[in-house]
Amino acid sequence: MRSIADLDARYYPNYVGVPQRLDQAVRRHLRPDHVVLDAGAGSGGAFRHDYKDHSRLLIGVDRSAEITGNQLLDVPVLADLAHLPFRPEVFDLILAKCLFEHLDRPVEVLRELRRVLRPGGHIVFHTPNRFHYVALAARVLPHRFHVWFNTKRGAQEHRFETFYRANDRRTLHRLAGRAGLRVTELELFEPKPAYLFFHPIAYRAGIAYQRLVATHDWLAGVRCSLIGVLEAA
Repeated sequence: MRSIADLDARYYPNYVGVPQRLDQAVRRHLRPDHVVLDAGAGSGGAFRHDYKDHSRLLIGVDRSAEITGNQLLDVPVLADLAHLPFRPEVFDLILAKCLFEHLDRPVEVLRELRRVLRPGGHIVFHTPNRFHYVALAARVLPHRFHVWFNTKRGAQEHRFETFYRANDRRTLHRLAGRAGLRVTELELFEPKPAYLFFHPIAYRAGIAYQRLVATHDWLAGVRCSLIGVLEAA
């Protein structure tokens, strides 16, 4: 039986993962004179790209105190995303990395992000697709299982409860319109099956799924990840 390392070498020799794809999207919109908000910045452990030297000011906001240890920020701010302590139209670019799935009231947060975003500014986001098998399983399994499973595999996801209320193409367009935003870019893709690292047979099944949905556009709606851009309308 092939090991997971062997399967990776065979099927993903030039793999470009979620962090790299998100970084590419961010850099398409980031300018050296930009004031940037990292919404839901957390500890900075999930995405290690450093934009401090590529922007004028990078401010992070999170309701968790772990943000105070985030070395990727110029200024960490402990606050609720639905009640940001900033004046209107102060940010040129907002980053939302693994944020939307955790929003209980997504329209409220999106409207607040729109309030602090300058006209023509952008929100670059990554979030899981609610119709993918991982998200479907997450909605029926208790949160404590997510924490245990991700701790076992060394991941930081799912420390906070997930709701998946802004996590598919149609819903994102609808919520963006209600918040005074519009979707200008939206990519759905299937990364390699990291959730199935625990056994080569499971990982091989994940590879088969990845290759199937990546090949057929009519299956794009069940791909795992959404990376997109919202623009202030």
